Amino acid sequence: MNLHTHIVLALAFGLIFFHNDITLAVLVGIGAAIPDLDREYVFTKRKIFAKYQLHRALFHNIFFALAVVYFNFYLGLGIFLHMALDLLTSPTDRGVELFFPLGRLVKNYELDYDGNIRKSRGIMWYLEDPMRIINKTADPGLKEVVKMPWIRIYGPFKNSRLVDWMIFYSSFVFIQLYELNHLAEWWKIFLYTVFVKFTFIVIGIVLFYFTGELWRRRLQFQNLNNKLKYVILGVMALGLSLILFQGINLYLPMKPIINFNTLVLIIVSMLVGLFLAYIHVRLRFKKVTI
Repeated sequence: MNLHTHIVLALAFGLIFFHNDITLAVLVGIGAAIPDLDREYVFTKRKIFAKYQLHRALFHNIFFALAVVYFNFYLGLGIFLHMALDLLTSPTDRGVELFFPLGRLVKNYELDYDGNIRKSRGIMWYLEDPMRIINKTADPGLKEVVKMPWIRIYGPFKNSRLVDWMIFYSSFVFIQLYELNHLAEWWKIFLYTVFVKFTFIVIGIVLFYFTGELWRRRLQFQNLNNKLKYVILGVMALGLSLILFQGINLYLPMKPIINFNTLVLIIVSMLVGLFLAYIHVRLRFKKVTI
């Protein structure tokens, strides 16, 4: 989904969850802007992104989201909301690789998109990634250079189409109606919170994404001199520095829901469960498909 859709929806959820606390709602909105920092911008050559498929993986997985939840619960909630929306998007937009990088440990798949069955002695995903769709419809940096197993989750919706814009407009309208009794005062506090309380991180997000999208959509296809490229890189680096500068000060760890001993029991139980499930599936089907 588009970045503005992620932010406005997260802001609406933040207002509901935290009873009109604008500061907390804005933090959720800022969190929703974080995952797309893994876009294939000027920092890295498109060939590298195409090879490793980092977008919708590097900052769109549950491990990264949980780490941010520990750092700041409200930012982490925004990341989870961002991921939930992107789970609805099509192969063209690359869905979400929820278990990056662990999902890449499995290299094989059982079925291709023509229904042909592959055999392997190791663990397999059930279905291959829809490479033909991706390579015909996705941005150049998101096309796959080799066949990959089914490691991403896709939905039926396309970025910047009906559902994307419906969520954006619906969220914006909801906020106005939700705050209708004191709308002018709400906007005053909201703008103060965004542009005064979180000045650096907001400016950083704007600089990074505006310059990155300008490069991704237009400038990279032009014959630019190195000086201009360094200017673009400098502006993006400045934006990222501002995000990190104020972001560090947002450290607000949540209290653990479970204690360490319970966490150990959960991990041990999952490992034993995985082993038993492997034996069960191997004996019954003579192969192991996730």
